[in-house]
Amino acid sequence: MKKFGMLLGVMIIMASFNIALAQDALLFEGYLNKGDTILVGPIIITLNDVQKDYLTNQYKAMFVIMKDGKILNANYTVIYIPNPSKIQELLADPAFLNAMAETLGYNTTDPLSYAQFLAWLATASPEEIADAVFETINEHPELGINKEDLLMPIRVPEFTYISENETIELNVDGQKVTITALEIYPNGVRISISGPYDWKVSVIPALITTSIEAPKSVNPGQEFIVKVHLKNEGALKAKYITVMVSPVMLDVGSSENQDSQSSTGQALAQTLSQSGVVQSALMPVNTSMKYIEYLDGKESATLEFKFKANENAQPGVYPLYVTVIYFFGVGQDVQQMQSFNFVGITVARDSDASFVIESIEKPKIVHPGEDFEVKIRLRNMGGDTAKDFLATIEPKGSLNIEEQQIQNAQLSGNNLPMETKTPILVANETDQYYRAIVRPNDEVELTFRLHVSEDAETGSYPVTLKLTYYSGDSKESKSQSFEFSVQVLRKREAFIEIESIEMDPKKVEPGDEFTLTLKLRNVGEENARAFALKIIPTRVPVQGEIKKVDLSSLQNLPIQGSQSISENLQEALNQILKELAKRNVDAFLPIGEDNVKYVPEIAPNQEVTLTFHLKANNRLESGIYPLRIGIEYLSSPDDSKISDERLIGINVLGKEQLIISKVSTSPSRVYPGTHNVEISLSVENIGSGEAKYVLLIPKPQSPFELSDTSEQIINLGTLRQGDSANAVFRINVNEDAKGGSYKIPVEIQYKDSLGNSQKIMLNVPIIIHEKPKLVVENVRFDKTPMQGEEVRVYITVKNIGGEKAENVMIEGVVKSSQPFTLTKRTDYIGNLKPGQSGEGVIELSIDRDAVPKTYVVQIRMRAVGDKESGDDNVYVFEDSVKIPVQENTKQAHTLKYLGIGVGILVVLAVVITYLKRRE
Repeated sequence: MKKFGMLLGVMIIMASFNIALAQDALLFEGYLNKGDTILVGPIIITLNDVQKDYLTNQYKAMFVIMKDGKILNANYTVIYIPNPSKIQELLADPAFLNAMAETLGYNTTDPLSYAQFLAWLATASPEEIADAVFETINEHPELGINKEDLLMPIRVPEFTYISENETIELNVDGQKVTITALEIYPNGVRISISGPYDWKVSVIPALITTSIEAPKSVNPGQEFIVKVHLKNEGALKAKYITVMVSPVMLDVGSSENQDSQSSTGQALAQTLSQSGVVQSALMPVNTSMKYIEYLDGKESATLEFKFKANENAQPGVYPLYVTVIYFFGVGQDVQQMQSFNFVGITVARDSDASFVIESIEKPKIVHPGEDFEVKIRLRNMGGDTAKDFLATIEPKGSLNIEEQQIQNAQLSGNNLPMETKTPILVANETDQYYRAIVRPNDEVELTFRLHVSEDAETGSYPVTLKLTYYSGDSKESKSQSFEFSVQVLRKREAFIEIESIEMDPKKVEPGDEFTLTLKLRNVGEENARAFALKIIPTRVPVQGEIKKVDLSSLQNLPIQGSQSISENLQEALNQILKELAKRNVDAFLPIGEDNVKYVPEIAPNQEVTLTFHLKANNRLESGIYPLRIGIEYLSSPDDSKISDERLIGINVLGKEQLIISKVSTSPSRVYPGTHNVEISLSVENIGSGEAKYVLLIPKPQSPFELSDTSEQIINLGTLRQGDSANAVFRINVNEDAKGGSYKIPVEIQYKDSLGNSQKIMLNVPIIIHEKPKLVVENVRFDKTPMQGEEVRVYITVKNIGGEKAENVMIEGVVKSSQPFTLTKRTDYIGNLKPGQSGEGVIELSIDRDAVPKTYVVQIRMRAVGDKESGDDNVYVFEDSVKIPVQENTKQAHTLKYLGIGVGILVVLAVVITYLKRRE
């Protein structure tokens, strides 16, 4: 009877309670801020990013989950890129260089042509060099080089953002782990983590985070400092810390496949492969690798690396990648960790110091024996500081007097002209002005006191202002010259003054035709008769287009004395090319008419207007060019002949024209919902003028938005005629974007040749390709969902996207709090064309004690893009179905009768026990 009572007690307990056997345990439920990391068993979970989905107006979170240095929740794409060390070995082979030069169309038997090839090789980008290498291999099979031997694979990870109440399921060493985002905030998330009951949760033992401090912009040839700030965010000591800074991302690998020495050795080899012929725009000066023995928990350290911008670097934004390798643990539990970071540095090619005349204040007419002042205001319009600035004023004799003396000396057989008498003299030794530095956009005001000789004849006398200064890092001084004239009038004579000069159009470009209108006035006291004004052809030197030869790469050739050979050959070739390119041309020529205008007589104070139709030589560069004007007339009362020459400065300013060319995207095919699409483009100046301080500001509109990781303002520096600069920015594409061609506006700001600020809008073309989009169209059941029963859920999926979905599968996702068990979790549907539907089925087992109500079960749909269209991406879509669970009345009656039976048994047991005790 005692045994029977115990058995009855067990039956009562089992009938009164439901025992739920949990397959896993709740390990953690709490909050993570953006960037926080926790250790759960053997895995590391980091909240890497939080983004707002503006379509649903909800936030989504991205987690990075790692184990043993490997990322567990990323889909990897393998791509093959050129191996820099292999490319360098080929470029050190003279036979391959000859084949490469022939492939690119250079004559290897012509030293000048081969020097031009080497100059291209030294300035070409790594992409251009790689393209040329593979083209050479294709055209020269006799070299016996396989393209595959020059490539190395890299794995590119892709992550998925999840919404609130969505779950990431992982299989870690055969054990199930689930991570659910319960609530998502702009900078954090509340998560629930379930897994094996024996796993422990703690802060990360050692985690080194990095931040980079570097200048935003540098000039070609400039050295600069990169500071890497390290902080151990973990609780334990991080040991044997190696920090590498490189222009390319280093693939170190995990600790599972290689030890610390091989990891560091491979990274060092990759770093060293960046030196030599194939050089980046940013190069380390001393070392690109530094070592720290250890960092305690929460301890910080800063390392400095010295870099230099390549002298031949084109304007653009170039990355520097920071790779950190470190270890934690003791004995056999030592583990390797690594982290990455990068910073973008803008290389801007600023112009040298350059001065322009803002104004000249001087008397219109001076008389013999008078003193007068000349005030000149200059401005440094260049992009660099002028150092040791020296201004000198040099008066000269009349132009026609000097030339006549030279001609007379030549006719007399004397090689040297006679001494020229200068009617304008410098008073009180004030012919020089010095200033230590003149910064960009600074103004300099010069004052010179001059004197007119008592015996000076009536006429116009030139005065030259000479400037010398140093700019940038050049050891050679720069010089500029400006000329203006002083009008000397002897009393009681006629004198013709040029009152004003007008040009139409006001801005003249090289090759333009323009009208020059001169307003003349007789400011003398007598009549000027038989007046003639002549445009005198003026020849000016122009520099033809040349490209400096850079033979620094010859220093790496295995030839004794190669450095000396390359330097001497480079200097000689550059001097030859520069001299060959110089030409003397006529700056301006009259069009369709004579170059002389006549006026019979001009009375005192009378005004005369003369017009010439001229053309500027199309080989002129931007600048001020002299136009010589000869004047002859007879002055009353004794009809003395007066000959004079005037110099007019014509400002030839090319017109800049900026266009966008060479647009590419990464990835090459852009689909709706793609984030951080990298758009690379070139801004090219196809005009004849110069655009200074060029800024590019992306302004994407729907369905695009600027990525948080993108540059907001991109500095392109100065673009001269024919120059181009590269720019890169990143965008996000809306999930609901339609396929087709789009244009992304970019605003370009710059200063033109006149120093005026300009703003233009250009468009960057981009194509959005269609992609599949799956939604749940209909749901049906094989029977009414009831407590304690199994039900088949037939789900109709429709492709509402614009591309075929291949290998469509559905998967049911049940939360741990829901009273369901998935007896059939997945089903295969097949291929769905746009607009086509297909049906799949999952099976649910409903718990006996399920509360009768409608439940929402998540459905995950996976598909592959249309491979025939080149889309091999894997797409994952989320939707939900409603499961209306009803009460199972049959089960309720059974439980009722079972309860009555149990009650009777209880009463009998009590009675039997009572009777037994009485006996």
